[in-house]
Amino acid sequence: MNKKPKIVFAGAVQNCARFLPAVFANIEKMASLASEVAYVFVENDSTDETKAVLNQWGQGRANFNLINMDGLKSIPVRGLRLEIARGTFLELIKTYKDYRDYDLMIVLDMDDAGAYPLDVVEVKKAIDFLAAESDRAAVFANQIGKYYDVWTLREAKLCPGDAWEEVMDYVMKHKVSPEEAHAQTFAKRVHCFPTTMAPFEVESAFGGLGIYKMSYVVKNPNPYLGSKIKAVPNDDGSFGAARWQVCEHVHFNHGIRSIGGRLFIMPSLINGDHTHGAFPPIVQFYFR
Repeated sequence: MNKKPKIVFAGAVQNCARFLPAVFANIEKMASLASEVAYVFVENDSTDETKAVLNQWGQGRANFNLINMDGLKSIPVRGLRLEIARGTFLELIKTYKDYRDYDLMIVLDMDDAGAYPLDVVEVKKAIDFLAAESDRAAVFANQIGKYYDVWTLREAKLCPGDAWEEVMDYVMKHKVSPEEAHAQTFAKRVHCFPTTMAPFEVESAFGGLGIYKMSYVVKNPNPYLGSKIKAVPNDDGSFGAARWQVCEHVHFNHGIRSIGGRLFIMPSLINGDHTHGAFPPIVQFYFR
């Protein structure tokens, strides 16, 4: 961009107190690239010092907005809570003050995924990459080692569908353990994207950090969506159905694609090191 953009930072926060100083340091780095900034954070049900740390950091900052949604913990499924929290900051951005007229919305995870020290030079490259073409709508971060956000990733060859749903379908079809199904499906969707790769287009991604053009955010017809109904046969062979937790970013990102926006992973924009580590169990994603 020839001029510094106006940026809204947005995030959902719960029990992140020990990570927030590092997250705020990253936000301050990125804010140095802006002509004007705003902050929209949604917090709920924290039992540590998250509320106090957020309020202390926001005190005296212009355009600081902290929305408390205590009571969301009554919803047992994380994806549904995130659907509501992200939908809330999105609605505020679209309707409150003049935030919809800002240039960029930067969404970041506020826990350990947002604490990895960012290179502000790479953030600037990402912003300039977005600005270079009108149909470039968003760029997303990468990680050293394994790209960890397979759940959100959609790309025709790399990960065409919900990788966790693929595991569940394999379990039901082949009557094998989740571990065997994981080896036959999800494990094949885990990739490493070298930092020297050029930005590449995807249908959906996040990876803990997404930089969106606000014009596409405002026009996006799709909200964040955290669940769907899935057919799950009963043991006796009769029809059964369940709610399946889906990644709330995917529906939102597909909405941007539906209006002509292009989405990219920027391999040089690093926000984590996942050289080692395991993935969560399948049981987190299936619920009656």
